[in-house]
Amino acid sequence: MIDTVRSGNKKEAIDWAFREVERPIRRLQRKFPSYTTPRDCKRLGQLYLEGRISLGQVDNTITELHDEAKLLDGADKVLALSVCEGISSLHTKSHALGYVFFYLTALKMNGASDNAVKKEAERMRLSYALS
Repeated sequence: MIDTVRSGNKKEAIDWAFREVERPIRRLQRKFPSYTTPRDCKRLGQLYLEGRISLGQVDNTITELHDEAKLLDGADKVLALSVCEGISSLHTKSHALGYVFFYLTALKMNGASDNAVKKEAERMRLSYALS
């Protein structure tokens, strides 16, 4: 993934990360149905991309999500942090790599086998190439 992200451009990283963060958002929503900050963070990021709000407004929500992640335990904390990283790709494409690290770590913490994590990493790499 490192080479894949490095070889791509920032727009590709953002597009990919915004698609990818749906995975941890859905996992968090299944466990915590009333927890909306991850979804709100993505929604505000989309509004920024549409030129409707400032990046500062998105940053405030990313910070809020990061602070809330500290209140979660284990894999749930790491899932929330993966959303922070994915949306932070608005700043720099290297945050897409942070997303990869946190999301795959959360899968492992939730009991995924090494093989399952490797398959997910390959799926992510291939989906990035389609951006």
